[in-house]
Amino acid sequence: MANIKDIAKHLGVSVSTVSRAINNHHDVREETKLQVMEAIKSLNYRPNAIAKGLIQKKTYTIGLMIPEISDPFFSGLANAVEEILFEHGYQVVYGNTNRNPEKEKQFISKAIERQFDGLIITPDCLDEEFVQLLSSIDMPFVFLRRRTPAAISMPFVDVDHYEAAITAVNYLIELGHKQIGFIGMPESSFTGNERLRGYKDTMRKHGLSPDQSRIVIGGRTIDHGREAMGKLYEKSPDVTAVFAANDLLGIGALEWLAVHQIQVPDKLSVIGFDNLEYAELYWIRLTTMEQPRGEMGSRAAQLLLQMIENKGTTLNSELIQAKLIVRQSCKPLEVT
Repeated sequence: MANIKDIAKHLGVSVSTVSRAINNHHDVREETKLQVMEAIKSLNYRPNAIAKGLIQKKTYTIGLMIPEISDPFFSGLANAVEEILFEHGYQVVYGNTNRNPEKEKQFISKAIERQFDGLIITPDCLDEEFVQLLSSIDMPFVFLRRRTPAAISMPFVDVDHYEAAITAVNYLIELGHKQIGFIGMPESSFTGNERLRGYKDTMRKHGLSPDQSRIVIGGRTIDHGREAMGKLYEKSPDVTAVFAANDLLGIGALEWLAVHQIQVPDKLSVIGFDNLEYAELYWIRLTTMEQPRGEMGSRAAQLLLQMIENKGTTLNSELIQAKLIVRQSCKPLEVT
């Protein structure tokens, strides 16, 4: 395989001229650039990525921290991020932390050691030690699906979970439902708490008490949703609608209701949150609040690229609105 010296010798020019042509410097004639490109093809030259990185002070590597790659929501985000970064010549190094605080800190430390050009992170534990670690690093980063702590001046890209929850509950109320249950994510989850807050505030606004007996805090998975729906129905068999804080919980609730022959939506309406691919399957057809994963991942990647190219640039965070997706799991309450 040819190297840059071979290209220079083949064309009868200096190594520096070839290097400047490859990097599209303005002081190299277009004719010379074309000759260099043709020689690269004919001699099968491959640039030395390490040498190029040393010259440009870049590694063309981005770290992407994901809390749980098995969660289809985060895998969708990751695909969108990687697509944008790939188009700009960057390699993505994944850090699947499984919501382990030590793995999160280790990933940041390794990113510093390997001199990544930037990070897109979705940490699960924003404790004081982790915030201090982030504050000490000299590389741009963007929070994705997390809000930036006050001590850090970096942007985030997220959905307005509170407003989305208000939209979901208002939709159920407009259908005539008053006995509305809520299946939530763990209490440690900021997004889950925001959706719970939206549920409670909307119920109160309409004069409907958010009775604690109609609130079950579950987890994140289909199994958690199935278990939570059983608990909710045992405590409040009069519920006519359920707002599940994510689609997997909603699908678990649908499964429990199907097993117990409680028809959806004739007897009980269910709305989810996320709009995962599963939600639109024919035998599920879950009404849900859509988080635009493609837009969120793309915007996070674009913000990071801007920060890499324009060092010291302060960019604004972006709060994206969720969208109500109406399918077959909700219907107007039939008054008897």
